[in-house]
Amino acid sequence: MSTPTQIPVWSIDTGPAAAQAVAHAVQNRQIGQGKLTRLFEQQLAQLLGVPHLFCTTSGTNALLMALIQLGVGCGDEVIIPAMSWVATANAPLLLGAKVVLVDVEPTRPVMDINKLQAAISPKTKAIIAVHLNGIATQMEPLLAIAQAHGIGVVEDACQALLSRHHGRCLGSFGRFGAFSLGVAKMLTTGQGGLLVCQSAEDAAAIESIRNQGQCGGVLGEKMERLGGNFKFNDVLAALGLVQLPLLAGRVRHHLAIQEAYARGLAGVAGMRAISANAAAGEHPLRAEWHCQDRQRFIQRMAEQGIEVAARSTGLHRVPHIGAQLADCEQYPHAQAYEGHFITLPSGPEQPLENVQRVIEAIHAL
Repeated sequence: MSTPTQIPVWSIDTGPAAAQAVAHAVQNRQIGQGKLTRLFEQQLAQLLGVPHLFCTTSGTNALLMALIQLGVGCGDEVIIPAMSWVATANAPLLLGAKVVLVDVEPTRPVMDINKLQAAISPKTKAIIAVHLNGIATQMEPLLAIAQAHGIGVVEDACQALLSRHHGRCLGSFGRFGAFSLGVAKMLTTGQGGLLVCQSAEDAAAIESIRNQGQCGGVLGEKMERLGGNFKFNDVLAALGLVQLPLLAGRVRHHLAIQEAYARGLAGVAGMRAISANAAAGEHPLRAEWHCQDRQRFIQRMAEQGIEVAARSTGLHRVPHIGAQLADCEQYPHAQAYEGHFITLPSGPEQPLENVQRVIEAIHAL
């Protein structure tokens, strides 16, 4: 018989204030996309230092809206890193585009910019830079390459809310930046996402794309472009608004968790941290590690009531992506993570006492 989970891999609690805010929105019939959504968008835009921000239903749909505005469609190519959550690839695939993978850096699971130039072709329409687990892709050289070729850049910052690079929030460098408000995020509305952009022209287009390509307001009903129902609602906005004051504390606590693991597990054979550069402003979403014997490790920890998650982020191994690749073996750095990526217990409400128990359990293996 398996031991009941005592320490979950992720812990977050929105608290009673969130429940009250949601109830208040429902009681006041604020259930569509309205004033609370606009307030949430305004406060988030200020927090991230961006001129335009739109709430939507998921990080995936944020990516999708950006790619629609970039004109991505059948026959186009979109360059993405070989390591990411599958949503990064699914967004362009849903538009009929082909994804082209670029291997990650030798020591960090983000796109190796030195290999980007070779992946560009006349069919390349967009590059998606993924800041996996809050770790920054090197944006300056990437943007220079993209600009030289006239290619649009979208940042997938779904795991990087408030993580910074050279003093700026990740997601604010490219033409578009996508974020997630899913359950296992620092700021959660259960389901949800954000799309940021820099220009007023793109902002007007995204507003239309979010609402079936409509423009002219409720009386106009003029359809100008391809779009979808990517709208948010005030119930979710109410849930998000009450968490905004908690974000800075959540980030500090999570950095303390990462530091505790780094100190406590230093020198443990077969394990190494996949570290964000906290000194440079990066902060990881999860406590991710490279584990030599992952299956055995997860099983042994489960026997002690500690939940550890296996991460599989090599996109070349996803069947519907690998099927269109000429050679799945050309991503050696991504392959080095295959079967070894794990997440240790973390989350904004994960007690440091739990982290210490995890460390002690690992040393006892």
